Amino acid sequence: MGLPRKIRSYFVIQGPRSIYVYSLLIGLFSGFGAYGFNFVLAFAESFTFSTLFGYEPGVAAGDAFFVFPFTIESISYFWLFFLPIFGGLLSGLIIYFFCPEAAGGGTDALIESFHYNEGKIPARLPFFKALATVITLGSGGSGGKEGPTAQIGAGFGSTLGSMLGVGARARRTLMLAGTAGGLGAIFRAPLGGAITAVEMVYKEDIESDSLVPCILSSVTAYLTYSALAGNGSIFAVGKYSLNDYRHIPFYIALGLLCFAVGYLFVHTYHFVKDTFSAWPIPNYIKPAIGGVVVGSIAVFFPEILGSGFGFLQRMVNGEELQSHHFSLTGPIFFLSVALLKIVSTSFTVGSGSSAGLLGPSFFIGGMLGGFVGSVAQILFPTLSIQIFPFMLVGMGSFFAGVARAPIAGMVMVCDMIGSYELLPPLMIVAVIAAILSNKISIYKHQVLNRFQSPSHHWDMNQDIMDRILIRKHFSEYRQYAIVSVSTPLTELQITAPGIQASDFILIGQEKEYKGIISLRKNRILPEYEELLAKLITCEEIMQDVPPVFPEDTLGKALRILLQYDVDKVAITEKDSPVCLGYLRYIDLFHAYQSEIKMYSRKNETV
Repeated sequence: MGLPRKIRSYFVIQGPRSIYVYSLLIGLFSGFGAYGFNFVLAFAESFTFSTLFGYEPGVAAGDAFFVFPFTIESISYFWLFFLPIFGGLLSGLIIYFFCPEAAGGGTDALIESFHYNEGKIPARLPFFKALATVITLGSGGSGGKEGPTAQIGAGFGSTLGSMLGVGARARRTLMLAGTAGGLGAIFRAPLGGAITAVEMVYKEDIESDSLVPCILSSVTAYLTYSALAGNGSIFAVGKYSLNDYRHIPFYIALGLLCFAVGYLFVHTYHFVKDTFSAWPIPNYIKPAIGGVVVGSIAVFFPEILGSGFGFLQRMVNGEELQSHHFSLTGPIFFLSVALLKIVSTSFTVGSGSSAGLLGPSFFIGGMLGGFVGSVAQILFPTLSIQIFPFMLVGMGSFFAGVARAPIAGMVMVCDMIGSYELLPPLMIVAVIAAILSNKISIYKHQVLNRFQSPSHHWDMNQDIMDRILIRKHFSEYRQYAIVSVSTPLTELQITAPGIQASDFILIGQEKEYKGIISLRKNRILPEYEELLAKLITCEEIMQDVPPVFPEDTLGKALRILLQYDVDKVAITEKDSPVCLGYLRYIDLFHAYQSEIKMYSRKNETV
């Protein structure tokens, strides 16, 4: 999809200034999109929870504009058990038949698109993501609303880039700018949205090239959203500053607790998600099964419904909260809700429904902060400890740990409360949680740093790449993703997930190299698998990709990978077509980094 060449020439991106102008446009669209989505979602939640079931979850101060009173009589509270099941089924049907990409949290899909798909997002995705999320959260699902708003902005940025015919690098930047706009608007966090967008794609790095466009988009989206929904931050909080240093040990304890519970959250979510993915039943049924678990919890603990921001606002207001049914209060109540939120969110998002993970991360962290603060109050009543600062610090720190985004966690919470008074304790706790969580992440497609991202292949010094011989770093090569050219395509599709590969090296009967087949580009839809079983072999649709020799350089191998859009390159001898194996992107990166380190050590000793 794109504009005619003559028209497109008037709008072509000719440098950073053009990117900045389009980032403002993307922010404007993201602000409108976030407002429209929040309006519809608030309407659905007000009708469902307040009117049908008589449960008042509260409302965050920044969302007070979205309150819709209804006057019909409430139905039995225990019907809440069935609502997530019905909502899960309806959401599953929409996702299955109209937009399979809308399943899950959304943010991880954006990270994957950034690294592996040149920032391309299907144009239909933002609409169906928003629709499915409204149904999921409006029917009692446990999740956040940042996923669709981020994808609304990211989808517009990606589509705009495709219409203008820009390259992959510019499209990635426009996509991240849209992501920042969606986050900045929905959380009323102009700086936090930008920092989150550039930090979430890596575990130990930031996408600094996109920082300015993300800031421009996020601020524009925030101003647009505020003009429509009123000014103010998401949470209205009282003044607080860390002026009693006897509180610091409790904040340190909170950092340790955020790591421990974050570890549990990450592994629970991925376990549930992987279990549902491997379950051989139709995908549209899976969210309904997840809804059974969510409904069972919600009947007894409705506090886990939605993102829980209204409940957090009630905590900030200083209300003496207790569970809706069991009169639980204090530390036991806060810890129970945090753990149940982990389960409900894992079964909502992990089963294939559409909702975000960022909102629940803030909620869980807030409950952990409430737990530590209330325990400290009980044990040390003379220290004048307030609970709400621990709650807010826990929000940012828990997200910093599970998302490997310490800066984003700090800045986002400060933006959400409209104050930087809590920054010192936030820095302490977020850094503790992030350092301890260095081996976990809620986002599977995060890569370690820029060197390991396909989006920055050309950032490597090509002169060095062209000096490094393959045989210098590799004496043997990978063998797993090698198949015969006579393999049926349907058979390869079935075995591919077990090998965890999308591109395969094809060999003949004498193990001679033939070419490469990419399942990212060639795939038989499930409904046609039986009809076309064994009719199409890999040889018929293979891609003619030249091999490299051990005497060739890493630079040549990298150019082949980029030119032919494959993720591995075959290795053969110069005088023989027999395939010795293959190398992947990551192998080239590791060899490059090893060479750089070796030169650095040599220079240090000179």
